[in-house]
Amino acid sequence: MIQLLLIRDSIKSVVKKYNAAIVPIFRFVAAFITFLLINYNLGYNEKFSGISVVVMFSAISAFLPMAVTVFLAGLLMTIHIYSASMFLALIFVLIIAILYFMLVRFAPEYSGLIIAVPVLSFFHMEALTPMAVGLTGNPIAIFAMVPGVFISTLFNVIKEAVKMSAGNTQIEDNLQIYIYVMKSLIENKLMILTIVSSICVYFAAYVCRRLAISHAYILGILAGMIVNLMVMIIGGLIFDVKTDVLWVFLGTMLSGVFAFVVQFFKYLLDYTSVEHLQFDDDDYFYYVTAVPKLSVTSPNLNILKINGNETDKE
Repeated sequence: MIQLLLIRDSIKSVVKKYNAAIVPIFRFVAAFITFLLINYNLGYNEKFSGISVVVMFSAISAFLPMAVTVFLAGLLMTIHIYSASMFLALIFVLIIAILYFMLVRFAPEYSGLIIAVPVLSFFHMEALTPMAVGLTGNPIAIFAMVPGVFISTLFNVIKEAVKMSAGNTQIEDNLQIYIYVMKSLIENKLMILTIVSSICVYFAAYVCRRLAISHAYILGILAGMIVNLMVMIIGGLIFDVKTDVLWVFLGTMLSGVFAFVVQFFKYLLDYTSVEHLQFDDDDYFYYVTAVPKLSVTSPNLNILKINGNETDKE
């Protein structure tokens, strides 16, 4: 355990020291994965499907705020969809605009979640975002997670709608496509179940980590994993939603592992050194429980080398 703590503190010190270089690299990698997945799922425009476009957009995202990455992702999706169907691109832009303005209005600081949720959904780790944000954020993040789930579903709906719109130019055909997209989104039970699961997982982690008990953060992660499994599996059976139980289980386990990594780096507490304090002022009497964060100090070894000069004795 001490070795793990030493490694953790070494990583944190390196990140703090070289923050100006590490943050752009992290943003570049995250943006690269995002744009690569967009091209993989919606690669209808050959000019924008190349790796050079992905690298260029990722390089721009590396040095600009997360809102720019969100904008570029929306732009890339719109270009691909427009190449397949102008009418579908119009529908997509309207939906994205509504979601984006809702995000900007309520949760601008969580704009990255609108991208993180669809990316993690591709790896069946939908539960990671609500668990991680529940451990570190506040309830306003829900206004970013819900649009993220919505966009993840919109990906699949648009792909099916593109197949329907191939070669259709009549207004009646376009209206049928519009009705299909709206109906597929409104009546999508899996999307609704995923949104409900994300909200429940978030509040399970959030409520547990705010409890004044030992190992509250670990309890929050375990509670989030259990809630996600219950909502997705039992809820799927009750409301007749087709869910892959194996992937739900594996995805929940992986989400829990990464949530423990987040907790290890951010909120690893030393419950053996808890302090209980009492003090008061003119209006209140305070009872405070202080739990120190667990850390170790690397031993600094100073080696003094003494070279003796040999002298010849006569």
